Amino acid sequence: MKLSVSQRVVHEKYGLGVISEADSQYTIIEFDEHGSKKFLTRLVSLQSSEEPPPKRRRARKKAATTTTKKETTKKAAAKKTTTKKKTTKASKATKKTTKKA
Repeated sequence: MKLSVSQRVVHEKYGLGVISEADSQYTIIEFDEHGSKKFLTRLVSLQSSEEPPPKRRRARKKAATTTTKKETTKKAAAKKTTTKKKTTKASKATKKTTKKA
């Protein structure tokens, strides 16, 4: 069977897919349910298919007010140091009251 790019095919294990790259050594197929797979062209067993590809969902746009990873890390670090300071003050007060008794 002659393989061509964008041809719809069926593989016995992975099912329906579309050939994304094909040359004399390798064939890469983007399967509907299994993602991209790379095969040796001389060994791959495929059958042609007329079934249309499934409809893909559109990706959602990210909100413009998202924080960066650095900003999130800085906020988390600030919370940790604040929490540590409070804990230290509380533990010192507890130690003082324990020593007096």
